[in-house]
Amino acid sequence: MSEEYIEFEEEEFTTQFNGKTIKRIAQQAWPRYWAWVVGFVSLVALVSFQDSFFTYLSKLIIDEGIIPGDVNRLTQLIALYGSLILVQAVAVFGFVYLCGILGQRIQYDLRRKMFNHLQELSLGYYGKTPVGWIMSRVTSDASRIAELITWGTLDTTWGILNLLTALMFMIFINWQLALVMLFVMPTLVIIASVFKRYILVEFRRARKLNSKLTGVYNENITGVRVVKALTREEKNLEEFDGMATSLYRASYRAAWLSALFLPVVQLVGAVALGTIVWYGGWQIQLGEMSIGSLQAFISYLAFMLFPIQEQARVYAEMQNSVASAERVFSLIDAEPEIVNRPDAVPAEHIKTDITFDQVDFYYEANKPVLTDFNLTVKQGETIALVGPTGGG
Repeated sequence: MSEEYIEFEEEEFTTQFNGKTIKRIAQQAWPRYWAWVVGFVSLVALVSFQDSFFTYLSKLIIDEGIIPGDVNRLTQLIALYGSLILVQAVAVFGFVYLCGILGQRIQYDLRRKMFNHLQELSLGYYGKTPVGWIMSRVTSDASRIAELITWGTLDTTWGILNLLTALMFMIFINWQLALVMLFVMPTLVIIASVFKRYILVEFRRARKLNSKLTGVYNENITGVRVVKALTREEKNLEEFDGMATSLYRASYRAAWLSALFLPVVQLVGAVALGTIVWYGGWQIQLGEMSIGSLQAFISYLAFMLFPIQEQARVYAEMQNSVASAERVFSLIDAEPEIVNRPDAVPAEHIKTDITFDQVDFYYEANKPVLTDFNLTVKQGETIALVGPTGGG
């Protein structure tokens, strides 16, 4: 394991969501694939509305079919329910298909963009940047960005629409009982914001350590002959163990915070559920609310809490993807150290002598490659440069 890799430090990123980063992530799909995005978001909206409507249909089945014993009405509602299930099945297939294809296209575009940009960077960039760091950007990080744009957008859209449609139906059924959820929602938003901030810090640390660990793998595998020749197995294992342990601790802290988010949400939901059952039961005794309405409210509460609970996973994946995007964009934004002058003339056909007169050349400051180099190549002359064996 080289000392240069141990000393390599990549750019430090902020611990808050960066609007510029989010915008650049969105630009990977918009406007080039706008039709695909609009298509799967529309299908997700349709599925979300149907989910809420199914719960309202369950209320009608209880209140207008089962309790009164009206077989005809019960048959009508069940037939409507079955027809909507078929429509929803087609919509689910549609958005899953669109998400899958869109994700693959975005991965392809990102990897192609990074690979093409790597061809333009100066050799000095590769001298100070570990190969493992570059490999992590082109492979796993590009995949995480694509997942954020597709499945992350899907989960977020589905969750928000579920909350809004469920709340709309709850207000329509019983606005007094719906006020309970209006008090619960701000509490859950505050809890999610606090967890989001701390989880992002740990995921950024884990992504940075993962980059270093990938570089360690690359150096040890490609340089195994040198490792064996210098008997560095134990030393490299010790360094690897320390780096792997740091990665484990950062990932463990992020996972612990993500796991803690779920029971906190469930606790708030349990309080809301208890309030709804108590108040709804009281209204049923007064004849101001039906049994089907109370059942629908309990279902809508679970319906709203599920996407909020899922936000623990969505936040974790989203923040991991944002941390990956910051590093991918840092690679894409890297500028070549050696560029042509604005007035440079393309050297397509040179018919003259070439002279190097006291030329100094280096990729990094204070590390010269050539010093006081002098050479004259006559027109039509062929020169062969031969170095010592093993000098590259």
